[in-house]
Amino acid sequence: MQYAKNAADTFAESLEDWLRNLDERYSLTPAAHEVVQAVINDPRHASFASAADLAQKAEVNVATITRTAQSLGFSGWPDLRQEIRTRFMSKLSAPEVSVVHQQESGADRPFDAALNRQIEQLTALRRRTDRQSVRDVAKVIAGGKRRIVLGSGSFASIANILAHHATLCGYRMELATDGVMIANALGDVKEGDVVIIVTFWRLYNSAIRAARQAKARGATTCIITDAAVDALAENGDYVLLAPAESTSFYTTIIPGISLVEAISAELGALDPEMSARSIASFEEQWQDQDLLFTKTAPMAGKPFDTL
Repeated sequence: MQYAKNAADTFAESLEDWLRNLDERYSLTPAAHEVVQAVINDPRHASFASAADLAQKAEVNVATITRTAQSLGFSGWPDLRQEIRTRFMSKLSAPEVSVVHQQESGADRPFDAALNRQIEQLTALRRRTDRQSVRDVAKVIAGGKRRIVLGSGSFASIANILAHHATLCGYRMELATDGVMIANALGDVKEGDVVIIVTFWRLYNSAIRAARQAKARGATTCIITDAAVDALAENGDYVLLAPAESTSFYTTIIPGISLVEAISAELGALDPEMSARSIASFEEQWQDQDLLFTKTAPMAGKPFDTL
């Protein structure tokens, strides 16, 4: 598995079960056990509490909060809190999520709250994402005999952007966004192919089945999600995480889009000359088909540094 190995690789039916399993697996100290118990007692509070707030609730010092998170395989409390938050919110319906966000935002204006959350999520994505993992995924995509990206609902937009950008770079990628398309795309997947699955929040069964089927057929699977739960992680050769919680009833796609755009940038950097020729060829097609209002000078086949 090519992602930061942590306690997120065990998923139980509930947040409480998951936490108790972690407590037993890692043989936590009595103080760390109190931290876990404090989260179990009030998961909603823990899902947004600072280390100091949780320490007060668990009646331990702040350093114990950090040590507990690290004992469970996380870099610190913010990363563990994000996992707790994702798992807690994943069990709520859309109306329940909306109520939680309304209560937490208080008097904040919806516009400002939404943009502030996006900034926070992008900052977290930038801080937590392992750059080498992103480069590795780009290399796997580039080396695939066949490339397919799957996404449903609002997450289909993330998959669509990756398919579009990868194809422009010279790495043609198929897009499948509903049940029939996904089934057809996976019908003849084989070893050497690459399948990218995009799914967040409560997760789509179609995405989980697709990951399992693609893996069973010998394809390399890359998962883009917000929590590496067992149902996905055990069938993913590569797992990249992006936060997806917004301040309203929906999940945000901005961090996911940013992640696939970063993958696209890495793809473009693998063989710049080949990608330049590919992009120039597509540009020529756009002009020939009279698709664009703004016209440009002919450029097909010219390297960028000669334009």
